[in-house]
Amino acid sequence: MNYHGLADFRVAHVWLLDRLLTESVTALIKARVISLEEIVVDGTKVRANASRGSFKTAGKLARIEAAVERRLAELKAEIETDPKASSQRRLAAKERAARDVKERAGRARAALDKVRAEKEKRAKTHPQDEARKKSEPSASLSDAEARNMRFPDGAVRPAFNAQLAVTPKEGIIVSVEMTDRRNDAGLAVPMVDDIVRRYGKAPENLLVDTHYATSDDIAALASREMDPVTVFAPSPTERDDVKPGTLANRVRNRAKEPESVKAWRSRMDTSAGQEVYRDRKLIERINAHLKNHGFGFLPVRGLIKAKAVALWHALANNLMAAYRLQAKAV
Repeated sequence: MNYHGLADFRVAHVWLLDRLLTESVTALIKARVISLEEIVVDGTKVRANASRGSFKTAGKLARIEAAVERRLAELKAEIETDPKASSQRRLAAKERAARDVKERAGRARAALDKVRAEKEKRAKTHPQDEARKKSEPSASLSDAEARNMRFPDGAVRPAFNAQLAVTPKEGIIVSVEMTDRRNDAGLAVPMVDDIVRRYGKAPENLLVDTHYATSDDIAALASREMDPVTVFAPSPTERDDVKPGTLANRVRNRAKEPESVKAWRSRMDTSAGQEVYRDRKLIERINAHLKNHGFGFLPVRGLIKAKAVALWHALANNLMAAYRLQAKAV
């Protein structure tokens, strides 16, 4: 067992960890220890194995790539002319290091193209928000898939966004996904789809934070033919001290909403809806538990390896939770 063995396992066998999560949770469902009646979904930021200084803009990446190309040409010429084997070995090691920088710069450039495309897409839907951002898009040379994200304490750090689906009362994690998304908006439907992929059934109630499930998500989940999902999420806070025309537009837009979205607003205005939603706070306990056991920082790089680490933590959490539930049942 060594570093390379663990690294190779994370890349080649993440599917095995994913399958173990599905099989272990399925066993708990069959034993009626848990059910998919109520599922809480939440995202939590996890520090990536990269520094803020590793993020480079397009101009900086171009200069790095040009410098590496020059260095490779110099090393190649030295290797061909130097007859001493020891010197050649040292030069070959330097060449490998330079090629590694070149490969990482290439991955960072590809990631930068993706970030630019996302920024252009968001500029069409949120032009004012994007106009206020003065910094250029950048990508990390250390981990090209990491993104600078704002944490709850207000600091911006390189990170991934871990998505967890949990049975709140029992504390069992039923699904895990790692993303490079800075926010959770629009991720409700993909998470429900993953739960269906694993267990063949969607949850009856989905408890999420404000903005996690968009109006389109709420309508789409409610209209599922075989297993409709009822969403419990607070309505976004809206200002009342606005112009009369703005209020009139709001009323007109509300009148055009699908019946499922109107039902969601009405549901969250009732004490019964608020009582169901209170269970969502229990996922904060799971997030804190994972962070206290080392999930606050990823010792690996890349989304695939990050997901492998997240699945290990989910399996360990479920093993301890199942032991606790079994002891309680005796």
